[in-house]
Amino acid sequence: MSRDAFNPENTSDLSETISDAKDRAAGLASKLKDKASQVTSTVSDTVGRQRDNVAGGLDRVASTIHEKAGSLPGGQRAANAANSLADGMESTASYLRDHNLKDMGDSLTGICRKYPVQSLVAALTIGVLVGRAFRK
Repeated sequence: MSRDAFNPENTSDLSETISDAKDRAAGLASKLKDKASQVTSTVSDTVGRQRDNVAGGLDRVASTIHEKAGSLPGGQRAANAANSLADGMESTASYLRDHNLKDMGDSLTGICRKYPVQSLVAALTIGVLVGRAFRK
């Protein structure tokens, strides 16, 4: 090793280099944080628009079902079932409009905690169905 490596004059250069590296790291961290915030905002906006689109679609389908319920074969019983289905769709559309993604996640978490076995069975069933859909 050379004696210059331990020279006190070299420590000020080293301190400047470390300071520069810290400044660059802080700048990079700030840019990454800003970019993450932008991505989060974009995703949130997109999910919000899609949520509104789905709610609108559910309302349109429910309205059509209500209109056609009386003309279904099967009489009053079929009409009542169709109207119940349409009412459920309207309720779902209302829920989608009134709750953001975080609220929905909190609701889902609460349901999973209240009904753990049923939630696990539902998750497994959905997984199997999604797996089959991608396999074909």
